[in-house]
Amino acid sequence: MRYRFRVFFLMLAFPLMLGFLLALTGCYGRKLVNVPNTVDQTRAEVEQLRKNQEETTRLVRELEARLDENTEFLRQLKADTGSLFEGLTQRVEVLGGKVDENVERFTRLSEKVDEVKYSPRVQTDTLKAPGDTVAVAFPEATRAYRDAYLDITAGKYELARMGFEEFLKNFPQSELADNAQYWIGESYYAKEQYQEAYGAFRKVLDNYPEGDKVPGALLKTAYCSFALGRKEEGRKYLQELISKYPLSEEARLAKEKMEALSN
Repeated sequence: MRYRFRVFFLMLAFPLMLGFLLALTGCYGRKLVNVPNTVDQTRAEVEQLRKNQEETTRLVRELEARLDENTEFLRQLKADTGSLFEGLTQRVEVLGGKVDENVERFTRLSEKVDEVKYSPRVQTDTLKAPGDTVAVAFPEATRAYRDAYLDITAGKYELARMGFEEFLKNFPQSELADNAQYWIGESYYAKEQYQEAYGAFRKVLDNYPEGDKVPGALLKTAYCSFALGRKEEGRKYLQELISKYPLSEEARLAKEKMEALSN
């Protein structure tokens, strides 16, 4: 009886065990089949990463090459710009030196004119009353003018200006009045007080239009205009000077200034 029971149990259990084994084998089989797929996918990802790295490396090298090219271009541009600027600076310095030299030469020329015109041989100044043709002697005027003039030639500009202003106050009708007014302008100009100098030179043009200092006043009024940044105004004064007094030394200096401005 027991033997039959055992045989019956084995007959029932064998299919169950066989099914279990088959199921277990199928599960591991699928896992084993999936292993090669995972390896291939990993290889593909690694290959893609390698390609991405190579592309990145190529782009970095291109950027470095362009950066080197731009750096060289900027260096060359800086060198060229520096050379150009240095050349322009030298030209400006040369032109500025010529202008300063001309101004100084003109001032010395004006001083020499006054030295000749008012040398010790001339001991009197003349003053003509309105409607009168008789000259009246004023030795005091010549002395007052000479004292102020000596101050300005010595570089005592403030003292010279006060002397010339006092001269104009005491001798407004003197033949030296236009000269005195001119040197007041020069005393300001020497101190780089260009607005005040401009006003003083304008008075020469307005108050003494027939005086011998008009050409010089026109030139210095133009210089003041340039110094004050009024270039067009300065050009007009130079043109007026060249037009009205073409043979004067001042006209020659005006032409040189116009040429310098054109360059």
